[in-house]
Amino acid sequence: MSEADDAVVVHTQLTNWQRRIQQTAAGLTPPQTGSPQPALDRLLHQLVSVYNVASGLIGEILRSADSPLATTDTGRTYLVQLATALEHTNRTAAHLSTAVTGLAEIHRLSPRPGTTAPAESSLNVMLGHAAALRSLQRALTAVTAPVADAPSHTRPAPTPVVAEQHRRPADGGSRPARRRP
Repeated sequence: MSEADDAVVVHTQLTNWQRRIQQTAAGLTPPQTGSPQPALDRLLHQLVSVYNVASGLIGEILRSADSPLATTDTGRTYLVQLATALEHTNRTAAHLSTAVTGLAEIHRLSPRPGTTAPAESSLNVMLGHAAALRSLQRALTAVTAPVADAPSHTRPAPTPVVAEQHRRPADGGSRPARRRP
């Protein structure tokens, strides 16, 4: 295949992923906290649709990585775009899981006489769902950028884990100071 053919294939695939992610984002309607069964049912269906997109992205990455397309600059950039979209899609699923947990907590505690839904659970539902939508929009942005416009080093530098940040030595020393009890 020529570079032009690769670009056409990649453009077609990116258009397909844009459509799939947009449809999934359109289905992410805010959860209702009314009756438990329909509210949880709707959120779980949203989680399944995000899972389906993530599974499709994984399949596409595997197919593309094993193809001759992966040996070209266009193909490698395409794989980075898909991996970025997958990363954001996985975050979407995590945020939706938080919303599901919060909604389940609301419905577990609310039916008791004299109790109200815990504010923290309601906040988890609202914030989890909003964060899920933002993550899905980031996944869409990852596959929307034309391959020619994507920089060759689109992969961000890894960020240290919180625990790793606390173990780092201070500027002056090579080892952290030990504290004695």
